[in-house]
Amino acid sequence: MNKYRSAVLALAVGAASLTVAACSSGTPSASSVASSPPASTSTAAGQGITSSAPPTTGAPIPGRMLTVRGKLGTFPIPASAKVAENMAGGTSFILIFGMIAPADVARFYATALPKAGFAVTSNALVSKGGQNGALIVFSGRGYKGNIEAVNQVEGPDIGGLGGQNVTTVVISPAK
Repeated sequence: MNKYRSAVLALAVGAASLTVAACSSGTPSASSVASSPPASTSTAAGQGITSSAPPTTGAPIPGRMLTVRGKLGTFPIPASAKVAENMAGGTSFILIFGMIAPADVARFYATALPKAGFAVTSNALVSKGGQNGALIVFSGRGYKGNIEAVNQVEGPDIGGLGGQNVTTVVISPAK
């Protein structure tokens, strides 16, 4: 049993609340990210949920290729990310890293995923109250995946990352 599994579950539950928020507010798709200015937002009526495209300006965020466990081979992550977990479970893969703000995660993956052979289906910044995050859906190379970054995680410390700026990447075979 992996010592981080309960932390992964806690992070997934926290990120899931942002995912539901994004779905109900109309998350921008990859095509709207490319054509929308960073300030464009949508708000779900009465829910206090805001969704917007990631910033498209600023210096490029340097990256590196991380060798992941399993058959995927490598996957891009921001160069300054601190990896807490890199595990394969069956045919799926989970990466958890920290030290990168959600807006920077969204901006990094907008260019890094296509360079690595993946198509970005959606990429959005979502906020509700004091909780902010990035939600990215992608596919390619025979896989599909989700990236969820949150500015604050409730629950236990995740592998020395603390509770701020934590990102999970879940990748599974496309069917």
